[in-house]
Amino acid sequence: MSDSPELKAAYQRLEDAINEVTRLEGFEGVLVEWVIVAASQRYDDDGDGITQVGIVVPDSGHVPYHRTMGLLDYALTRQRAEVARDDE
Repeated sequence: MSDSPELKAAYQRLEDAINEVTRLEGFEGVLVEWVIVAASQRYDDDGDGITQVGIVVPDSGHVPYHRTMGLLDYALTRQRAEVARDDE
């Protein structure tokens, strides 16, 4: 199934925004990989909270799992190290 033109355009705007933010944050070079982790909250008819967590990757999700998982694992490892330094 191919992606709609609207979805393709949204992904292009997202990648443009990521490029802009990383540049402003001081990243140098060419953006080669990115993953966005997102969570949303909603309530069902009974008022119970339901949380949805997912990831957004380039090309509408057509990125091999080993690349996505490697990037997420590396970022998580760095985040844990930062938390550990803060606890000292």
